[in-house]
Amino acid sequence: MNFIIILLITALLQIFSPWWVIAIVPFLIHIWRPTAAFNAFWISFLAVGALWLGYGYYLHVVSNGAISDRIAQIFFLPNGVLLLFLSALIGGLMAGFAGLSGFLVRHIFNREQRN
Repeated sequence: MNFIIILLITALLQIFSPWWVIAIVPFLIHIWRPTAAFNAFWISFLAVGALWLGYGYYLHVVSNGAISDRIAQIFFLPNGVLLLFLSALIGGLMAGFAGLSGFLVRHIFNREQRN
């Protein structure tokens, strides 16, 4: 369920917000709906990675690869598809660590309340 929530809210907020909203959404979701630490990382990683890969692929297909291939040339990458996978990996890592941070922040505050 956290996967779908992160995917939908991040997709909606990226229309109006800057790119770094991908860190805020998983952080807040995993404070609100905690899972295990392993799951917090991977759910966030896969949700944002799939979102960025899907949207990047959509833009790649719509432009016949022109945009992604030109940007890939700037970074000395062989083609635009590799650029799509690298951007999905970077976005996924950022979201994964944000989700893990949200889980750990909740864990810290719950531990302080018990003492």
